[in-house]
Amino acid sequence: MGNSEKNTESFVHTVIRTIITTTIIAAILYGVHVFPSSGKSKLVLFEMIWSAVFCIVFCGHWLELLFINRIKFYLPQNMLSLYFIRIVYWFLCAMPLFFAANLIADLFSPQTAQMGRWWMLGFFYIGIQLLMHAIMQVRFKKSFYNGVY
Repeated sequence: MGNSEKNTESFVHTVIRTIITTTIIAAILYGVHVFPSSGKSKLVLFEMIWSAVFCIVFCGHWLELLFINRIKFYLPQNMLSLYFIRIVYWFLCAMPLFFAANLIADLFSPQTAQMGRWWMLGFFYIGIQLLMHAIMQVRFKKSFYNGVY
């Protein structure tokens, strides 16, 4: 029995969209000097930023699909509860994403400074999700703002 709300997208489309999104975000983060260079060349610094951002965007996509296609159907259907649970879910999803991105950044240099506190990334990740869902809302697609999609 199929689920009419299930979100499906081809893997190739997901990878292409993720690469484009990651490149834009990494260029912005590189341009505003969010990550310290620590003596790395510009190319190595950009590669480190790109890899960490790719990890967050790509893995975050699959965590979103897990919520949309599986978890939300086991939750109470009260809209306020769903909004609250979704925001808490985003915050909790930031933990494994943070540790994975930190691991990737450490691969470029063992002396890489920590990317920050995981809970700070949790709030930042919530902001990212709200922004991405606002873009989907403007494009008249299903989003957090029109029914906790």
